This record gives sequence, structure tokens and C-alpha cells, in this order.
Amino acid sequence: MGRRIWCIGAILLAACGDDGGTADAGFDLGADLGRPDLGPPDLGPPDGGGCGAPYEGPAPDPADAGPAAPAPEADCGEPTFPEGTALRRWPYLQSVTPTSAKVVWTTTGGQAGTLRVRPSGSDEWRTIPADGELFDTARTADLEDYTAHVAQVAGLEPSAAYCYEVLAGDTPVATGLTLRTGWIDGEGPTRPVRLLAFGDSGDGSANQAALRDMFQAQDYDLFLHLGDMAYGDGTFVEFETKMFAVYRDLLHRVPSWPTIGNHEMKTAAGQPYRDVYYLPEQALRAEENEYYYSFDQGNVHFVSLDSNEARLIPIGLDLNGAIDDDMLDWLEADLAASDAEWKIAIFHHPPYSSSSRSPNGLVRSQLLPVLEAGGVDLVLAGHDHHYERTLPLRGGCTAANAEEGITYIVAGAGGAGLRGDVVDQWWAETTDDQQHSFFRATIHGCSLHGEAVSVTGEVIDEVVLDGCD
Repeated sequence: MGRRIWCIGAILLAACGDDGGTADAGFDLGADLGRPDLGPPDLGPPDGGGCGAPYEGPAPDPADAGPAAPAPEADCGEPTFPEGTALRRWPYLQSVTPTSAKVVWTTTGGQAGTLRVRPSGSDEWRTIPADGELFDTARTADLEDYTAHVAQVAGLEPSAAYCYEVLAGDTPVATGLTLRTGWIDGEGPTRPVRLLAFGDSGDGSANQAALRDMFQAQDYDLFLHLGDMAYGDGTFVEFETKMFAVYRDLLHRVPSWPTIGNHEMKTAAGQPYRDVYYLPEQALRAEENEYYYSFDQGNVHFVSLDSNEARLIPIGLDLNGAIDDDMLDWLEADLAASDAEWKIAIFHHPPYSSSSRSPNGLVRSQLLPVLEAGGVDLVLAGHDHHYERTLPLRGGCTAANAEEGITYIVAGAGGAGLRGDVVDQWWAETTDDQQHSFFRATIHGCSLHGEAVSVTGEVIDEVVLDGCD
């Protein structure tokens, strides 16, 4: 499926090499989806691009998708969390689909948990007992035992609003909450997909809180966290204080879809991450469930991948060893099975980054051939603490033509300390390493309109992508 990109402001799209061809990127895009020998890939042309004449064309018109249906209205009232109850971690939405959702919350005291839900505009409540799992202090190193409650809601209507509340025993502990289901592309009115994305936030700083205050009052359909949400070691306590407590006003109304960072891997190979999130279980081996997964929202197919070395190379093998390619095999099949207009991948380590720490060659050599062959349009990553958007790239160089490239965005300025370490690189269209920021985008039909927004509310980058042939 062809892809075009139009940037607001300067337009730079071209073929690499003096002859207009594509430079060698250090991997083969041929047989077996380019499973290469591991090793540092060519970072592209050393002369700053060596690109030919820039491509120019008309920007996509969102009106081409037809009128946009608004998000469903809800009559749930104001969210209320009475003081003095057993509620510990506020409710948060997980694995929301057009017809189902999981609502998760934690309490102390050991009482049973119950979810009550009704369609907006109706007074008929459904009561759903939640499954409970004890998290004791020996497991979490926290100050008290608590129970995680997970209520699975099925039989919902697509693109609909529901009101919900949760109880500990017979006592309401959170009321007036709103759940909006996903929707199926091609069924009903066309509705835009509104996403929020950033990474490297979870240090508990004033910068993290200030950026949160800038974006959390806005409406989104999904929240993509790009990893490093629980500094420094991804413990249960760090998840509690640096993720769930910070974003609790967002998480009870916007489904969160994370990807695992290197800091989350520091405790029990990411087990707390897998225990606090309730994500699709799609891995080829059960022991790898939730490290990688995919989901759909409207006309967009999302894949969340684990870019840590443990997932790309088996422990004990060096960079010339065999590849643990279960995730790559799954990714190949997953992308091939999707005919979504848009395909977006999220993972933590950026394959292209202008940080002086340099890009991740292993991620580039292993993931990118599969992403390119699978028709991915956009990659969102974190790890480096700045904002960056690349030119459209393919095979390690600027795209050979306007339809072939993937745009890579680093959105790692989510609150943790800035490094100010960006250096000039040929692939970078724009960078900002001086202020914290988040990325937001609206996808409607063929058009994706994205903005990077600073902690002061300044739009520091704006891009329009076209997802049509």
C-alpha cells in the first residue's frame, strides 16, 4: 500500500545516492524478509543525504474521507472518588475493542470488586463481578497488601459511550466514569482516531507533572506510552507512584497501550510491567505474552514491540549469534494479515535518532526490514530524551520515492531529564532537545495530522501524512 508524506513547512522527500538510487543499509530486503546477519548497519550516506530533487505534491484533504463523526457523547456526570474508601489505584481502561473492554483497579482490605456499567442515555445497569488477584508485600515490596480487580465487559456496541462505576463490597469507590468503545473501519460513520504518545516520563518530577497538565484535559481515543514509564527499575512501587498516580485522571477515560522500555526490564525481566497491564496475549510463546501485541482502532492497525536486546538476541549470544526471531515471525504474519489503511508501530529504542548516544543498530537491522515489507507507515519510539521526526526512509536512506518511506518519530521528552545531546544527522527533518513535549495526532481517512507540543503549549512540529495509494 503506497504512502505519501507532506510536511508543514519544508518538504524534503528524495531518493538517496548520486544516481537517484537507494543506498545500501546493511540488510537485505529480499528472501526471508531480510533476516540479516547481526552487526552495525550502514547509517546511510555520510555526505548528509546525497539526495536528488525533493518531491513536492498536494497535501491530502481530510474532506476526502467524508464528514467526520464526533466522539459519542456521555451523560455520566463528573468522576467522583469518595475519600476514606478502600480504593488504592484508580480505575484504568485496558484492551478496549469495539465490543469489549477490561476495567482494572486495586483496593486494600480484601473485599470483592464489582463493576457496574450502563449505556449512556440508559438507566439500565449491568453488574459484573471482577476477578481478584492478591498482591502482597512480599511480591511488590510495597507498604501494604492490595487486590487487583479486573472486570471483563463483553457485548458492547461499537463506537458507543458507556458510564461505569466500581465497588469494593457494597461501597462505591469510583463513580461517574466514562468508557468509549472502539469502532470498526467501514461500519457506520467515519470517525477520526485521536492518539496521544510520549515516552520516558516516569521519574516523578515536576517536569512530568507539568507536561501532564498540558495534555490531560484534551480528548483522545488512545494513549500510547513509548516506554520508561517507571524509573529507575520498573518496580511495582515505581509503577504506582510514577505512572498510575500521575496519570490517573487520564487513565480512567482513555485506554492506555504501552510498550516496554529498558527501565521496565530491570526488575524480573519486566514482570511488574506484565502484572500491572492487561494487554492482548498474542505471542508465539506464552512466556512472551504482553511483551509484544497488536490491536486495531478504526482504520489503523497498531503493533507494540519489545525492542530490548533480550527479545532480539538470546542471552549468551553475541552480535554474530543466532536470532531469537519469534517476535519477528509473529510481526511478519501480523502485518501481512492486516489490510488496514494505516499501520503504526511503537517500541522503545529508536532506529533513527540524532542523540549523541547514536541510533540502535540492532533494532534497525532486525526490525526495519520486517516493518518495511509489512507496509508500516509510522514508527513512534522514545528512549532518547528529545523530540525528532525523520524524513521518510527506506532501506537505510531517504525513500526512493514518495510512496515507499516510513516516518520515524522520537517522542522521548515526556518528563524525565533532558540531555540536550542532539547532533546533526542527515535523516532528521526536525529536532528539539530543549523542552519537554508530547506527540498527538488525528487520523481521518487518508490523512494523519500530527503535532509535537511543548510543555508551554507551543506547537514545535507539525506534519501531515497521507495513507492512501
